[in-house]
Amino acid sequence: ALAMADAGAVDPMTKAYVSRCLSDAIAGRSATVFSELGCPLEPLSLAEHSSWYQEPHSGGLGWSFPASMGYQLADKDKLVVATMGDGSYMFANPTACHQIAEALELAILILVLNNNEWGAVRQSVTGMYPDGFAAKTNEMPLTALKPSPDFTKVAEASRAWVAKAKRAEDLPGILRDAIKHIDTNRTHALVEVTIA
Repeated sequence: ALAMADAGAVDPMTKAYVSRCLSDAIAGRSATVFSELGCPLEPLSLAEHSSWYQEPHSGGLGWSFPASMGYQLADKDKLVVATMGDGSYMFANPTACHQIAEALELAILILVLNNNEWGAVRQSVTGMYPDGFAAKTNEMPLTALKPSPDFTKVAEASRAWVAKAKRAEDLPGILRDAIKHIDTNRTHALVEVTIA
């Protein structure tokens, strides 16, 4: 898993690489990661109980962001990270989530892994019909999320710290800056990450 993560240090980045960078950024501190089609578990090095939660298999688009806020309410001293895809972020009703995060002073780190598509829909279709028409098309019908909104603007509306990570080499520094902001200012931060 670590070799795959390191191989993902390309532009655009892989989810595994983003996960490895997050792992490095939270190393040595008490942190809990929520992942909804976001950072995969395998490249993360987590040693504590309750440091990982994944979306329920019964469904849960839009789960990670609000679930992480509830967790942060229960433990304000812990670094809480919500990772999700761009489609999952949209399903979370992000305007309401950011407003609540600001109002309740929930200093969570939000990572939006943006691949400009409904990845869950693509995976479902190719899983069910691997040799079907949709799997053979370059642009699978009903999966594209283009043009992509600027998710940092949604977060800025509630005065979150924001950054965009478009290049693999910039991501580690951006994550460090986001966590430093959270530690220092105790407000939420959003990083939009361009992935493959």
